Amino acid sequence: MSKAGNPIHKGLAVILFAMTLLLSACDSAEERAEAHYQAGLAHLEEGDVERALVEFKNVFKLNGKHKDARLTFARLQRERGNIPASFSQYLLLVEQYPNNLEGHRALAEMALELAKWEDMRRYVGKASELAPDDVEIKSLSNTLAYTDAVRAGDAAGVHLTVKTARDILDDQPGIMTARQIAIDHLVRAQDWYDVLDEIDAALVFAPRQGNLYTIRLHALQQLQKPEEIEKQLRQMIDVFPDDKGVEQMLVEHYIDRGNLDAAENVLRSKMTPLSDDYFSVQRLVAFQSQHRGFDAAIAEMDSIIAAGGPNTPRFKTMRAALRFQSGDTKGALAEMQALLEGAERTTQTRENEVEFARMLILSGNQAEGRSVVEKVLTEDPTQVEAVKLKAAWLIESDDIGDAILLLREALQNTPRDPQLMTLMARAHERNGDRELMGEMLALATEVSQGAPGETLDYARHLLEENDLKVAEGVLIDSLRQNPNHPGLLLVLGQVYLNLQDWARLEAVLQTVSPLGDADARRQSKELRAQMLAAQKRTNELAAFLNELANDPEFGLPADIALIRLMLIQEDIDGAAARLDELLAEDPGSIFLRFVKAHILVEKGKLGAAERLYRTIVEERPDTVRAWLALFKLEIERNERERAQAVLRDALEALPNNPELLMLQAVEYERAGELDQAIAVYEKVYPLSNRSLVVANNLASLLTTHRDDDASLLRAQQLARRLRGTNAPAFQDTYGWVAYRLGNYDEAVTYLEAAAEAMPDHPLVQYHLGRAYAALDRKEDALRMYQVAQALRLPARAISFPEHIMPVLETEIARLRIEVNAGQ
Repeated sequence: MSKAGNPIHKGLAVILFAMTLLLSACDSAEERAEAHYQAGLAHLEEGDVERALVEFKNVFKLNGKHKDARLTFARLQRERGNIPASFSQYLLLVEQYPNNLEGHRALAEMALELAKWEDMRRYVGKASELAPDDVEIKSLSNTLAYTDAVRAGDAAGVHLTVKTARDILDDQPGIMTARQIAIDHLVRAQDWYDVLDEIDAALVFAPRQGNLYTIRLHALQQLQKPEEIEKQLRQMIDVFPDDKGVEQMLVEHYIDRGNLDAAENVLRSKMTPLSDDYFSVQRLVAFQSQHRGFDAAIAEMDSIIAAGGPNTPRFKTMRAALRFQSGDTKGALAEMQALLEGAERTTQTRENEVEFARMLILSGNQAEGRSVVEKVLTEDPTQVEAVKLKAAWLIESDDIGDAILLLREALQNTPRDPQLMTLMARAHERNGDRELMGEMLALATEVSQGAPGETLDYARHLLEENDLKVAEGVLIDSLRQNPNHPGLLLVLGQVYLNLQDWARLEAVLQTVSPLGDADARRQSKELRAQMLAAQKRTNELAAFLNELANDPEFGLPADIALIRLMLIQEDIDGAAARLDELLAEDPGSIFLRFVKAHILVEKGKLGAAERLYRTIVEERPDTVRAWLALFKLEIERNERERAQAVLRDALEALPNNPELLMLQAVEYERAGELDQAIAVYEKVYPLSNRSLVVANNLASLLTTHRDDDASLLRAQQLARRLRGTNAPAFQDTYGWVAYRLGNYDEAVTYLEAAAEAMPDHPLVQYHLGRAYAALDRKEDALRMYQVAQALRLPARAISFPEHIMPVLETEIARLRIEVNAGQ
């Protein structure tokens, strides 16, 4: 009999197993936790950080208060760059051990890195109590004081904290928080040579601190030292060999200097077409298409494809994409069809199909493109590029619930994709949830490591929310990684314009001016004009616009801006004279003649203005502004029938123009032809890029003038974009839709705000009365009904539909009886 079948051996095994369980049960949870901790330390000794982290997690399962394990785990996460995880671990540590100095010091330092000033204030304060003589903690406290002084514009406070930092550095030159104060102060003063000296001193102690190199690079750019910039970028490539962004900065440096051959050589030296990594090829070909032309890029792809390699199907798709971008739509689509015909169903094939679908959609073949995407998602629901395409069209179609569900599932599979996050932000925006929108844009910016596209999306959102200081911080962080990026600089300038921080705005404008981007220079000039206007420096603004008018790069737009300034100053004759000079040079200019007609209106010469407008629309029927101006002119002359004829002619010439259709819808409303107005709003909604104004007007009409379920559901779909709005008209619409849906408390919240902002609008007061009545607030309802009744005048027939009057009068009579009976 074998041992496996021997009952004696089986019994012995059971006894030994039972004894093992008994012995292990004798160990306390704390002892087993300690064993895991020691095992983790052993893994660290061997350099196996991942296994060490697993062991420390096992410690916490058995003993959540193991201080040494928590400290080690937090340190490791910080060293790995996982600041959020490290912060949470240190936070738990100081909650359990309130007097742990390392925990409070680390939390203060990370709060400084994250610009969480109130958190820093809390933890540095506690650290100071625990170690009042610790020089690093003193420096942290001084950093906080410096930040407060800068933000408050306290020059004396800034001077004192900078002196304190210098004193610390004299004694201990390696204290980086003190060094950062010194550097920041010099940057703000634009003492660029001293900035270089200070950073060089800092790099002795922190040779791998990336932001030091970024600031040094910016200083060199300000000093216009291209050879030194090239030298530093090459040094950064040696220090940070895995950072492709530095290599890209070197390429862009060469491009800015006009040295395309050097830029191409850098990219070509990194190209490995026969390896599995295709990004090096992608970068080179993108460079060639932009700087050498599509023919050169396609020829490069032909050469790479001929060499074979594992990425040949991908490269063929890239070649077709280049043909598509060059305008050869038919050839590109044919190439993609040939590539996909009979192709094996692989991951690469599905990627190629998604690119084919993108081409189809962009070329106007929406149905076939979407069909290809659906086919890909049927086979692989996680194909992220297909998900992005589908989510985009769901958002555009206002299928927001489906879009959010699709994106949420995609983010579970690909949690660090900034494009998915940006799409989710768009979905939340369309759903009226601006707070979630902001959170997703912030996350996309963080995950993309401050990439310009994601940063600009987030910064513009913050500008709209008037969260200017956060916008400034986000833009500056991105500029450290993307110095002299025109888009980032211009939006930062807009932030400073809104903050009225003229010194920093001037610094931004001076940084943009030498850049080789003509469009950026134009926008910077416009920003300067806005600054002069905001400062009410009218004479300087006029001189500046006059200077721009003589600049070939600006010319006519500056002339027009100068004329507009004259009109604002009521110098109508001066504006007319300047315009006549321009027309003498270019008498056929539609734009100049349009401005001339506007000036004629200002001077009261309506007949001459009308003739000029009509000449313009006869010559150029696609001039929408001329049609609109002519319509407005006829209305001002009280010639409504002639105005309607103008609108009919305009729509005959431009039947799908959103502005003209919007005007037609408003006119239908004015005439009480509400079904026609609704039909036009439905037509204009997709044409207007789903404008909020159109959504508001359409939802308002659907809920005020219709009672069917389909109209209510459509209004609900439209109005959810208005959630969280501060615009009174939108608040009224959203509140009324909420009322119609039975959400009375929410309705009152919005309608009260709208009624307060629009006290003379009877329909808004009536809507609030209905919401009060639904909550059985009879006295409030009666009061609002009476306000609406008093405001309701024949001239307000549009804003207060006739069919509501009997309802209003009946409700007032009923509530008077009930309120009086209850008193």
